[in-house]
Amino acid sequence: MKNKRTFKIFRNCSLYSLYVILIISLLCGIGKVNVITTYNVSGISSLQSSHMLDKYVPPAPEPEPIPEVIKAKEEPVRKYRLTSFYANDGYGTGECVGAGFCAWDFGVNEYGWYTYDGKLVLAAATTYLQKQFGIRDGITYFKYYDEVNITIDGVVYPGIILDTCGACYKDVRLDLFVQDGLHGIDRGYMGRNMITVEITKKK
Repeated sequence: MKNKRTFKIFRNCSLYSLYVILIISLLCGIGKVNVITTYNVSGISSLQSSHMLDKYVPPAPEPEPIPEVIKAKEEPVRKYRLTSFYANDGYGTGECVGAGFCAWDFGVNEYGWYTYDGKLVLAAATTYLQKQFGIRDGITYFKYYDEVNITIDGVVYPGIILDTCGACYKDVRLDLFVQDGLHGIDRGYMGRNMITVEITKKK
């Protein structure tokens, strides 16, 4: 009888001891997180939060944006020398221009200067004869039907490029188509009294 009671007491003490150990283990484990892994919508592990890690992992820096290449713009207004050309001027000039028009297709203003749709008919360094005359820095190359405003002696005239000028490949110059030598014009020789040119339409 005594042995049976002793066994029962021992069994109860053992059970109490196990309960105590279990409770202590649970209490010690609460609040401790070794690794917490979260997943984003793509299913990729993301451990970027400081309260989830023993050691903070900073986010990767964003790449710096690549600066946009800005192309140099042509000057809106430039100074030019202005000369003139006419049929049989001694330089092999005929009555027609590179764009296919001839003198009888044009109007004439009060100064004897040819006009096309109210714009002065001009020759310039164009892209069409660059192989023959070459390419130089500081020269603006035009195409036929490019339009400009030119200021001559303080007066602004609309102009249109309809021909190619060989001399214009050597310096900053435009050539005005006129009726004859009596109506010729020369401005800007040696840099004096130059005209100003503003490109208004360019292909």
